Amino acid sequence: MVEGESSKNPKKSNGKMKFKGKDDKSSNKKAKLVCCNCNKPGHFKKDCRLRKVKKDGAGRSGSKDPEKQQGQIFVSDDKVAWWVDSGERSHVCKDLYWFKDFQQIEEGSVVKMGNVATEPIKGIGSVLLTFTSGKCLCLNNFLYVPGIRKNLVSEIVLNNCGYKQVLESDKYILSRHGSFMGFGYICNGMIRLNINYPSSDNSVCMASSSTSNNFHKSQLWHARLGHIHYKRLKDMSKMTLIPAFDMQNNEKCKTCMLTKITRQPFKDVVRESKVLDLIHSHLCEFHATPSLGNKKYVVTVIDDASRYCYIYLLHSKDEALDKFKIYEQVELHKNELIKVLCTDRGGEYYDPAYFEST
Repeated sequence: MVEGESSKNPKKSNGKMKFKGKDDKSSNKKAKLVCCNCNKPGHFKKDCRLRKVKKDGAGRSGSKDPEKQQGQIFVSDDKVAWWVDSGERSHVCKDLYWFKDFQQIEEGSVVKMGNVATEPIKGIGSVLLTFTSGKCLCLNNFLYVPGIRKNLVSEIVLNNCGYKQVLESDKYILSRHGSFMGFGYICNGMIRLNINYPSSDNSVCMASSSTSNNFHKSQLWHARLGHIHYKRLKDMSKMTLIPAFDMQNNEKCKTCMLTKITRQPFKDVVRESKVLDLIHSHLCEFHATPSLGNKKYVVTVIDDASRYCYIYLLHSKDEALDKFKIYEQVELHKNELIKVLCTDRGGEYYDPAYFEST
């Protein structure tokens, strides 16, 4: 019977006969299955693609509290570039010098990041972006969030303001009412705008720091001329020997303050006038490095008047008194007697019978 069936269905693969088995039955069962999620046949609910898409999209949805969380940001690190974000519901800027006008807001409002982290919103204002084409884009209600990594322009807000956005291959074109505004290009999966760096006239931060620029200019000439006095700088500026700049009366150079200060001298020490009136002695250990003679301790004997020092090497601490007896021979050389011995009371010279006899 097997040979008869094989003759009717001569399907071969690499010289081997194929027969219908359990795989065909399982495929028929899957064809009859209906997904409980999308109501389409052929798969289970756990394998439904629509369900997976919803899970991925749930992580990118905006916050339910518009006052506390302005959206989510999926970005990487960048300094001065501007990027178009399709998931952000507000324009976000991380640098204050882009703002044309700025107003601080109360603490409490935050921006939710893509990694569930939050960053506080420090203020709100308007930003003037100048494309490389020369056209200017003035956007209001910009959030100042210094903790983010990229400057973001919301695609949703641009659509609501009447801007037309066209993406052709890898080029992004922005226009409004049929007038071309600027363009960008795709970089690392995001749209980067071709924006020029802001000028000092349009930036509220740069305009307010004009006095600080003059301050730095005066400091520069002060350093160039060897840290001369600021009065001399003013005289040279009046004589047009150096560029004219404004200087404040309270300007101080930190380098001059550190290098020209004087330190108070050490206090005078009262020392003995005669030799051997006062002797200082101290014993210390070599720790793990003994001497060539395998001696582990050293004892010093210093005369307070002459500051002359004797050094003796010891195998053990109990040899300190024997070395001091050797040092006593100085009395014969100077014809003077040792009057006071000053130590740290370590016990190396503890011999009441000897000191009473001397």
